[in-house]
Amino acid sequence: MKPILTLIYGFLQSFPALLKFIWANLAKLVIWTFCVYLLPTYELISLTLFLLAADMITGIWKSLKTGVPITAAKIGLTGEKMVGYVIGLIGCYSVQHVITHDLVKVMLFYCGIISLKELKSIIENIEVITNTPIWGELIKQVGSLFPKKDKKDNETN
Repeated sequence: MKPILTLIYGFLQSFPALLKFIWANLAKLVIWTFCVYLLPTYELISLTLFLLAADMITGIWKSLKTGVPITAAKIGLTGEKMVGYVIGLIGCYSVQHVITHDLVKVMLFYCGIISLKELKSIIENIEVITNTPIWGELIKQVGSLFPKKDKKDNETN
């Protein structure tokens, strides 16, 4: 009986140290749990942040080329967009994972919209920087992939 009491007494003596250890590492535990939960979103978050950084860099380059002043407020908006987009991605992942049980890819749809918007902005910035009509060339290239209809075909149909 004495070894059991000694064991219980030793545990009770070390219990405050255990609580202190748990309290000191609680923030790390919460952060790691959050990171593990969001593990499937890291690729899309990285892609979104990369496109936002590329948009910011080309935007600064465009401002330097056109002579428009670069202000902290404009750069701050990019930071706000980064935070907002990441929060939106996390929200979409939560909806996708909890509500639809990964049947509807809400997060991919959201990331696709953001990526297309940022890619469009990057291309517009590059058009100004290089003085080349990239959208016009792109429309010509895509249009050449589809067969052209003759007026005679339209009249007979």
